[in-house]
Amino acid sequence: MKSEFILRGLAIAAGTLLAQFATAQVKDTSYAAVANKRALNIVEQLKLKSPSKQNRVTTLVAAQYVGLNNLQNLRDKELKAAATDTVRVRVIKSKTAEATAKLHKAYITKLYAQLTREQVDAVKDGMTYNTVPLTYANYLLMLPYLTEAQQTQIKNYLIEAREFAIDGGTAKEKQQWFGKYKGKIANYLAGEGYNLKKEGDDWAKRRDTTSQDAAIKRANEVIATLNLDASNKAKNLTIYNLVALQYQKIIEFNNQRNDKLKRLKDSMTLSKTEFKKADNSTWLEMKTGLEKQRNAFTQKLSPILSAKELEHLKNAMTNNGLIVEYEHFIALLPNLKADEKKQVHAYLSEARDNAMDVLTKREINQWFAKFRGRANNYLAGKGYNLRKATEELELKTGKPQ
Repeated sequence: MKSEFILRGLAIAAGTLLAQFATAQVKDTSYAAVANKRALNIVEQLKLKSPSKQNRVTTLVAAQYVGLNNLQNLRDKELKAAATDTVRVRVIKSKTAEATAKLHKAYITKLYAQLTREQVDAVKDGMTYNTVPLTYANYLLMLPYLTEAQQTQIKNYLIEAREFAIDGGTAKEKQQWFGKYKGKIANYLAGEGYNLKKEGDDWAKRRDTTSQDAAIKRANEVIATLNLDASNKAKNLTIYNLVALQYQKIIEFNNQRNDKLKRLKDSMTLSKTEFKKADNSTWLEMKTGLEKQRNAFTQKLSPILSAKELEHLKNAMTNNGLIVEYEHFIALLPNLKADEKKQVHAYLSEARDNAMDVLTKREINQWFAKFRGRANNYLAGKGYNLRKATEELELKTGKPQ
């Protein structure tokens, strides 16, 4: 009974707490100065055209910092006095939460009276160290193939976390709110089929651009040929991240296939013929997966790169095999008709597509050799004598072809 009386009494006190802070003089003038400086730094980023509006908004933001500080100082003082009185501790925390919620609501209402929704969001981001845009950008780098729905859900969780975090009195308190919601995001993504431990480890490897990891080394080689605008760091990071991830995926698909084949070998249950059939089956499965991944990769890059830049990237990933092979055919058979040139180019383009799905120079060359053979057969069917053409080109250039 006594506990219930205390709970009711302290809950009533919470209703008058904000009024006390609204009329009380700020004793901690040093904190008021800090609050004003923080507020000004945040509001200046809005680039408001009206000096009077900038002053009004700066005053609102500074007052919110001071109000939160007063609430939290009183809470800490009362918690210290309450010591081990668990009932009183619970009531103090409840009272502070209620008062903070009222302060929050009044503050947001005042901001909307002065600013647009986008500007209010910018103020909230400023009060939370831009954690929403920075964290969201990191999720997109770690998981660039998230669906629109998945991206929206992650963004919504972060925005919800921010709404609580702007009331945090310290950087630690603010980050605790984001930490809580990162946990929700992790659970959500796990439910969507993502292995965040693996994805996080892979992303860490991509961030270490000096790594000797095969995927990272190959990505660096490709990126070095693109002549990207150094001033556009965000775009360059996105491109590098996608290329490095693509090579990680290529390695992953190959490892999965090798693991399946190893398990089949270890089982000792398949005949040589059956194993060969299984080998072909796993190869086709890997090839299908790689084709799907490559299509997603180029689709993701299409809005970022121009058609010319994307073509350059594809050539860089395949050691310019298409260009070299096509120029060779034109030199070998300078009188090719337009439709014949088009068909040869189509064969070599298909070779390049497949060569984008491998990592080593040897594998790239194998794909171009395979489709060079198809182009040779096509041209032979058109009546061209490729052996004679090769001999004539060797005599002309003095180089073996």
